[in-house]
Order: sequence, then structure tokens, then C-alpha cells
Amino acid sequence: MRALQVGLLLAVLGCEEPQKTEQRAKVQSASSLLAEGRAEVAKGRPEKAVPLFKQAISLQPDDISLYLNLAEAYRAAGNETGAALTLKQAEQVGGQDPSLKRARADLFLKMNQVNSAITELLALRDLELLTDPEVRDLTRLLAHAGRIDEAFKTLAVIQSRSPDDPEAKVVEAEVLLARGDELLAAKLMDRLLQENAALVSARVLRAKYFFANAQAELALQDLDMLAGDDAKTVPVVALRARVLNELGRQDDAAALLQQVSSERPKDPELQALLAETKLLQGESGEALLLVDQVLAEQPRWARALYVRGRAMEEQQNQAQAVLDFEAALKTDPNFAPALSRLWRIYDVRKQKADAMQALERLFFLNEISAEEKVALARHYAETWANVDRGMKLIDEALRRDPKNGEYLKIKKQLKGGSTAKKKRPGVIIMKHR
Repeated sequence: MRALQVGLLLAVLGCEEPQKTEQRAKVQSASSLLAEGRAEVAKGRPEKAVPLFKQAISLQPDDISLYLNLAEAYRAAGNETGAALTLKQAEQVGGQDPSLKRARADLFLKMNQVNSAITELLALRDLELLTDPEVRDLTRLLAHAGRIDEAFKTLAVIQSRSPDDPEAKVVEAEVLLARGDELLAAKLMDRLLQENAALVSARVLRAKYFFANAQAELALQDLDMLAGDDAKTVPVVALRARVLNELGRQDDAAALLQQVSSERPKDPELQALLAETKLLQGESGEALLLVDQVLAEQPRWARALYVRGRAMEEQQNQAQAVLDFEAALKTDPNFAPALSRLWRIYDVRKQKADAMQALERLFFLNEISAEEKVALARHYAETWANVDRGMKLIDEALRRDPKNGEYLKIKKQLKGGSTAKKKRPGVIIMKHR
């Protein structure tokens, strides 16, 4: 009997050993395929990484990281449908794993699917799994989506335990701007910079605020206060170039972009900004050549599409310009320059709902100019929508120009808006993309 038991044990062990060996081989093969796939993505060849990641998944179907790498490869290759389906597969495998939620949020942001990213991040917030920088980023996303109350609720995660946290206060100023409380936001930014002149985030936010309000010289003064690596980040360089272009200093903008581009020769945003500057210099041929180079590598790059649209406008080809602007927004729904061009076109075409929606996006992004605030207030006065916000916007305009007849007319319409809305039958339905 004992001999029989020993024999059975040896037989079982003999079967287990090949299984373990086979499993180890699969793990090693999957790891090797993962490394090869990542190398292809790093070389800018995501389409070649896709079959490698798929093969790795066939060997290790329970490894969530493989699905996430495949989704990222699909995204980088421009196949957002494939990326979305792969994320669904990952969800089925990983369930409610918080690490999966964070990875999905990151990928959704890269795909400019902001609402989906917000959903994932809110779940992590409620589980108290977000870092302070992630809380601040989520607050910004909510504010820019017009979800102001949720933005303040999210920021309270930090401010309830650290009321004077300077980075959180900068985000608070950004949310105040998105709510339309411009004076409060401006005072908060000024106070933060008086207390800490080296607070980069506050300096950049105020520069954006000045730029949006046609105070390009003041914006440049703030940007001039940045030094070292802080002055060389792509968002800061992009803002400085836009400010210089607004001031008519296209040569300085081009020199700046060429200098930074020499350090980052493959950065599509810098190349697209240079194309935009060339277009402003009257060098449309060179601008379109740069655009073509960017789109050859990144077929859906928002700023490159936008610059091509501006070139089409110059050639009196408005139909093609609209297609390019709308393509830019399909890639990045928050791309302010395209929104700023499109609302004007929609307005002329009597597409009032589309024009208002574009203006509202600019408002929540804190990218709306003084002229555009008046235009938004006018739309609110004509439709009796968001009367309170419209009053804030037109009162701000009247502080600058108290006797402006157009502004006074808009305010009069807004004052009667609440009463008129009550008497008006039906509900105004705004179109949302």
C-alpha cells in the first residue's frame, strides 16, 4: 500500500513538473513579446507592436498590463475603436482593480475622452486613492467640463486638511475663473504671487488670464519671470509664442520655437506652432509644408489641422477650413483656437446653438476673450439661457466701458430674461456634442 501511494505521488509530481515548465515558458515568452512591443511603440511604430501584444495576451490572458499596452498601441496607431474594445476586455479580466481604473483614466485622457476619464478618477477619489497632484488634475478637468460644484468638492479633499496649500489655491483660482468669478480669481492669483513670486503654476495661470483678456504685455511680463527648465516646457513655450504673435513679434516667436525645436526636433506641437507663426509672417507655403510634415507623423494633430484651416481661410476656402477646424476638435474637444474660429463661422451661418456651445467651451476652459464674453452674453440674452452667467459677463464688460450702447442693450435683454423665460412655452434644448 505504501509503495502504491509513493508511486501515485511520483506520478502526480511528474505531471505537475511539465505543467510548471510550460507555464514558466509562457510567462517568459509573454515578457519577451511585451518588451519587443514596447520597443516598437518607443520607435514610433505602434502598428507593429499590436500583433506582439496580442500574441502575449494569448499566452497570458489574465495579465491586465498586456491589455493596457495593447490599448495604448492601438491609440498611438490611431485606432481608438480598438483601444476602447481592448479596455473593455481588460475590465472583464481585472474587474474593479484600482490600478486598472488609473490606467484607463490615463489612456482616456490621451484619447481626449475626458468624461470617461473623469468617471474613472471620481471612483478613485471616492476610494481615497488619488494623490494630491491627481486631485488637482481632476479638479481642473471637472471645472473645464463646467462641473463647478464637483470641482470644488474634489478640491476640498486637499483643502480640508491643508487650507493654505499654494498649489491647491492656484487650482481654486482656476475654478473661480471657470465659474465666472473673475475678480475673486484675479485677487487670489495676485495674493499668491505676492506671497511667493516663484510659484510657477500661479505665474502661468495669470499669464493665461492676461492673454485671454487682451493684456499680452502683462502676460509676457509674467512669462519673463520664469527661468531654467520652467521656461522651456512645451506649454510655457507655446503660450509665450502665442503672446509674441499677438504682439506682432512673429520673428521673435519663430526664433524661440526654432531654438526649442532644435532640442526637441520631433515634437509635433512645437512644429505646428512654428507653422502657425510662419503663416502669420505671410509664409503660407512654408507653413503648409511644416503642417504636412506634422500630419505625416501625427495625422490627427489638433494644432496642425487648425493651422491648415487658417491657411484655407486665407485662400477663401471656408468649407475646407471648417472641416479642418472640426477635425481638430474631434481630436481635442478643448482646442481653444479652433473653437474661437468656429463660433464666428457658426454665428454668421445662424447656427446659434453651435456658436453658443463653442463659446461656452471657451468660457469653461478660461480661454475666452473679452469680445467673446460679450458674444456669449448676447447669445444668452437672445435665448434666455444662463441669464445669471450672462449678467456677470456683461457687467464685467460694462466696468470697462460703462456707456457702451450694445452692452447696455444686452443687459436690458438679460434683465427681462427671467420673466420672459417663464412666459415662454416649451423648453429650449441645447445641442451637445
